[in-house]
Amino acid sequence: MLKWRRKGHSGKEGMTLVEHLAELRRRIIISALTLLAAVVVGFYYSPPIVGFITKLPGELVYLYPGEAFFVHLKVALIVGIIVSSPVILYHGIRFVVPGLLEKEKRILYVGLPLAVAMFAVGVVFAYKVIMPLAYAFFLGFGTESLSPMISIGSYVSFVLGLVLPFGVVFQLPLIVLILTSAGIISPETLVRYRKYFILAIVIVAAVLTPPDVISQALMALPMLILYEASILLAKLIVRKRQVQDR
Repeated sequence: MLKWRRKGHSGKEGMTLVEHLAELRRRIIISALTLLAAVVVGFYYSPPIVGFITKLPGELVYLYPGEAFFVHLKVALIVGIIVSSPVILYHGIRFVVPGLLEKEKRILYVGLPLAVAMFAVGVVFAYKVIMPLAYAFFLGFGTESLSPMISIGSYVSFVLGLVLPFGVVFQLPLIVLILTSAGIISPETLVRYRKYFILAIVIVAAVLTPPDVISQALMALPMLILYEASILLAKLIVRKRQVQDR
């Protein structure tokens, strides 16, 4: 019989291939059911959440009968993903941990909470600082004969399209920290290829944000600052490693 065993570092045998696949199936089913339940709960609480998101513009409109419903559904899906993420992450970690080295486990246990925290910081920063600036800028083009009539769908998409990518962007220092600690990259590499990273940052900002120059610039600037901070962080890590090796 074909067997695939995950072995721990203690030398003990793990599971067969069939048992391994059965465990994967069980964890996927649990995660999917948890996500579904969280989406249902998110849809129930979507009205106050949508009200909070749309507090800045105040009164909005919807342009077709199903627009408001799909906005609530979109918010419910995002809330469901956020609420169910601890369960999903738990089962994902429990599935992969037996095959990891001790150093990889430490990186996972330390890096994952930091990633969640950095994502939250990025989202809050974008919602509190970037989004009001971008919204005020765009509304500044209104005139007496040109008044804004913003639909709830377009506004919520604008907010989510600007806020959520910032949570991803704020992972940059953590990624550099992990790669530097693992010896994959060095501060010299980051400095040597700075112009290419700047080009990549501009491209990423153009892809992740709404299709306008202001939103792209508002994302690219913090990314550049984070990149420079990542270089300093990498230098500190290398310096600390050199001191320990002496």
